[in-house]
Amino acid sequence: MEETLLNSNLTIRQQATFKGALLRFWLRVRKGMLLLSESRMALVGLALFSVVVFIAIFAPWLATHDPVIGDFFTINAPASTEHYMGTDSLGRDIWSRIVYGARKVILVAGITIPAQMIMGIIFGGLAGYKGGKTDNFIMRINDACLAFPGLVLFLALLAVIGVGLWQCMFALTIGWTPSLVRMIRGLVLVERERDYVKAAKLIGESDIMILFRQIIPNVSSPLIVLSTIRTGGTILAFASLTFLGLGPPPPDPSWGLMLNEAQDLMETAPMVAIWPGMMIFITVLGVNLLGDGLRDIFDPRLAEK
Repeated sequence: MEETLLNSNLTIRQQATFKGALLRFWLRVRKGMLLLSESRMALVGLALFSVVVFIAIFAPWLATHDPVIGDFFTINAPASTEHYMGTDSLGRDIWSRIVYGARKVILVAGITIPAQMIMGIIFGGLAGYKGGKTDNFIMRINDACLAFPGLVLFLALLAVIGVGLWQCMFALTIGWTPSLVRMIRGLVLVERERDYVKAAKLIGESDIMILFRQIIPNVSSPLIVLSTIRTGGTILAFASLTFLGLGPPPPDPSWGLMLNEAQDLMETAPMVAIWPGMMIFITVLGVNLLGDGLRDIFDPRLAEK
């Protein structure tokens, strides 16, 4: 009877802790939204990134021409009412290729960043929380991956699995997860010594629940910052790989490939290269500015103010 009451009390306390965490999270978000609305730079970043997302979603309706079929009678044409950004060396409409290229950028960022974060949280969290042999096993493999520079590792992976859009996403996910694993392990090593972790152990919570329901939410602020930094970096890395011809094959439009194709036109038709380069710059700038606002939203210290 006493054991049953004890288990019942533990369950109620665990539920209360979880509900309290949700309430604190919601209050933190509300306060963060107010701070976000007061941050002009964050609002600018949100506006810039929202425009890119909007273009990506509505690309079929925004494009004025087929992005892969060119008109040889309008090669390297300047901007006009028919071709808003002009045409490239094959007579293809640059605006249409830009909007369809945005789809690939958003797709790559939307898949690889969550995949990197999930893998980083799982392996980095387990290594930092469990310690001992688990930590040594995970981190030795992680260190072996970190021995390769990022671009070299991307190229090595693509040499094995081939080139293409999905292959690029796989390479970007695997190539950048090791550094995330090390960062998250460091965060968890600090948090596992906190009093709330010891209290959770005393009420009988399992290690998995403590890690993913107690520790990870409390390191959400640096994780948000890491994810936003990785978003901009992932976009630049994807542009670099497509520039090298390791992304979607021609004539499939992508911003890096458009820069590659415009190398010989810098003197005669520089706008062919400027437009995709400007889109890469705007997207990365918007993500970085937005990251500052998201950091405020998910900062646990907001709940204490």
